[in-house]
Amino acid sequence: MPDQNTPRIRKNIEDYGDPYMHSQELHGDAQCRECKAIYHNQRWYLPESLPPDFTKSHKLVQVVCPACRKIADGMPGGVLKLSGDFLDQHRDDILRLLQNEENAARRSNPLERIMAVETNGTATMIQTTNEKLAQRLGKAVHRAYGGELDYKWSEDTKLARVTWRRDA
Repeated sequence: MPDQNTPRIRKNIEDYGDPYMHSQELHGDAQCRECKAIYHNQRWYLPESLPPDFTKSHKLVQVVCPACRKIADGMPGGVLKLSGDFLDQHRDDILRLLQNEENAARRSNPLERIMAVETNGTATMIQTTNEKLAQRLGKAVHRAYGGELDYKWSEDTKLARVTWRRDA
């Protein structure tokens, strides 16, 4: 039985409900003209994770990847809300932790990105391109700093809302 203090994470995240993932049927290799990510063998890669001569030896169709389209449309897949007195005192450290976590996630999936970071009053809202990254960021803050962590998923859209709070 799970510990009462351990937040529930939705593990069965699938992309079939995300209209951005399959609105472009890609046949063959492609490159995002915005972020330069490369689509190969039905997966997106960072250019540096492929062999150096890959772009010379493959014909790449220029497209806009699902993550860049979500960013342009302002359609997050996840939202992380950070709040509490502890956040006010450690905001820079926490944001640096989240940036490092995003970089690690992006190496394995270049479509996982932070879209926007907004601070309004005592809360900081972080929009992500997918729900999995929002969960990962929330879990990283909780693991590093404790506090209260909660997850909520929208029933009708592909959106996760993660909230973290810690008072001093």
